[in-house]
Amino acid sequence: MLLAACTPTTQPEPTTIAAARPIDGVVVSIIDGDTIRVITGGGEITVRLAAINTPDQGECQHEEARAWLDAMADGADVSLEVVGIDQFDRTLAHVFVDNNHINRELVSIGMAVVSNPNEDNPYRAALLEAEHDAFGSRRGLWASDACDSTGLLPDVVIDAEASVPDPPGPDDARLSDEYVTIVNRGGEIVDLGGWTLRDTSSRHRYTFPQSAFLGPGDEVQVNSEAAGWDPGDNPVWNNDGDMALLLDESGRVISRWRY
Repeated sequence: MLLAACTPTTQPEPTTIAAARPIDGVVVSIIDGDTIRVITGGGEITVRLAAINTPDQGECQHEEARAWLDAMADGADVSLEVVGIDQFDRTLAHVFVDNNHINRELVSIGMAVVSNPNEDNPYRAALLEAEHDAFGSRRGLWASDACDSTGLLPDVVIDAEASVPDPPGPDDARLSDEYVTIVNRGGEIVDLGGWTLRDTSSRHRYTFPQSAFLGPGDEVQVNSEAAGWDPGDNPVWNNDGDMALLLDESGRVISRWRY
C-alpha cells in the first residue's frame, strides 16, 4: 500500500547569540505550554523554551502542558539562559525556577518532545534521556490512554530500516524519494483513516485519508509529495536529526522513531 512520502524540513534558522550570564526575571503570563512572557531588567519579553516543543493548540495534551507550566511558573522568579532569537523574534532560553530546569521537566513528565536533537547545547543529553524515559514509562502524551483513548495500542510501527529521511541530492528536488514506512505487525486490519504522521516541529502534519486500511503484514510509505501534508510541497524531515510520530485519530501516539 503506497500513499506518499516525507522529506527533511527546511525552516528559518534562529539567530544565535553569545553565551552570557543568566538573566533574572519574573513570569507575568503563560502563552502556551512552551512560551511565556517575562519582565526583566531590560523590559518585558516573550520567551520560547529552547530545544523542546509542546503540543499545539487543539492537539492532545496542549491544555495539560499549559496548565502544568502555569502552575510551575506563572508569577515565579526565573533565571533565563538565553541561546538565541527565533524567527518570530521570541527569546529562546532554558528556563529555571528554583533551580528546576523547566524545559527538561516538561519533557520528563511527557508534555514535550525534544526538538533540534543534534544542536549544540549543554542540556541535549539530559533532554533526550528524559524523553526516552518518559516514552518508555508512557507518561503524558506517550500514555496509552492519552487523549481519552481506550483499548490496546495496535501493533503498527514506523520501520526505521525501511524509511529514508535524507535521500541523496537537493531536498526540494527529491520529495518523492524521502519517506517514512509504516508497517502493521499485528494480526488485525487497521483503519488508518484520520491518523496523523508528524515531525517534532509545530509544522508538518500528514493526515491519512478515510478508509486507509492496512492489513496484517502490510506496509505503507508516506512521502513528502503526498496530498495529505499540511503544509505541502516542501521537505519534511530534518537531515541532521528529527523524530517521526504516528498518532491515531484521537491523537494518541502509536509509534515513535527518533533518528
